Formats: sequence, structure tokens, C-alpha cells
Amino acid sequence: MADYTIPVIQNVSANLKQARQSRQWSQEKLAANGGVSRRMLVNIEAGESNVSIATLDKLAAALGLTFAQLVRPPASATSLGTPLKVWQGAQPDSHGTLLESLLHHGVAVELWVWQLAPQDSYHAEADAPGSHELVYVMEGELTLTLRGTSHTLRPGQSFSFASDAEYHYRNLGDRLLRFTKNMVMTGPY
Repeated sequence: MADYTIPVIQNVSANLKQARQSRQWSQEKLAANGGVSRRMLVNIEAGESNVSIATLDKLAAALGLTFAQLVRPPASATSLGTPLKVWQGAQPDSHGTLLESLLHHGVAVELWVWQLAPQDSYHAEADAPGSHELVYVMEGELTLTLRGTSHTLRPGQSFSFASDAEYHYRNLGDRLLRFTKNMVMTGPY
């Protein structure tokens, strides 16, 4: 489960319901196309469910939307620019913030800034096939575990990878970790 801030949950609720209704889809149809139960979808639309980023990504894809279009405030779903804290970790200094996104010729690109407090981590479910990430460490030390292999990145180092498998971001150090990541995804946008 992701720990979303209240505004993100409210945005998802409004955007999901609006997109589903504009397509004249029932909750059953969206649930089936998005790979979730109808009960979960009802809870998400009611703003009462805190689901994984991967689940939201599947629902967005089922509707032909980008992740950013689903989590941004409804009035700005196509006009971005305000940073939006999407994930909040157990420690106050641990969070992931969506800075900007771009949709161009069926390719979605998202720019994020992440920080993890010492000894904190983030576990990511697999993204859609064809998805990639590029990470760049600004401060601290990032341990990225992907397909059973750990990679340690220090300030000024970057790494790119296919994100269609589970991966982990970890801060095993004793100081704050800050890094950026770009998500690159193809889809039916």
C-alpha cells in the first residue's frame, strides 16, 4: 500500500469517477479492465482506499490516462506544474513528489524527486511492460535492488533500468538520501 496524502486520495477519487463516467463505463467494467475488484474501485472512488502506485497505474492505463492525469487536481490534469507529494513514508523526511509530467506521441515521462530518511526504504511493484526509470542521486547513498541485484549509487551517479519488475529503493546510510527519477512509459494514452 502506498501512503498517499489526503489531496492525492481526493484527486484520484474525483478523476477516476469523472473519467469512468465520461466513457459511460460501469464500475464493474472499469474494475475488470483495471484488474481490481469492484469493491476496491468503490472504495477508491469514495476516497476511502489507500492503494499501491502500481494499482493506480493499472486503472489509469485502463482509462487511457497517465498516472499524473489520475493523481493531479482535476482542474490541472493537463496543465501541470505544481509539485504533488504522492508517497509519504513512515518517517517525516521520507517522501516521493511528482514534479512534472509530459505526454508526447504516446510516451509519458514523469519527473520525480524522492528522499528517504536514514534506514528507510520504498518497495515498488512492477510497472507496466516497457516502462523504464532513470535515477540520479543528489545527496546521500541509494541502494537500488532490482531482480535480486543491489546497486549502490552515490551523489552525481545515475542508473537506468527497465522497471517492469519489483524494485526497492533503500537508504542504508545515516544521512538523508535525495534523488530524482524520470519514469518513461508507453501506453494507450
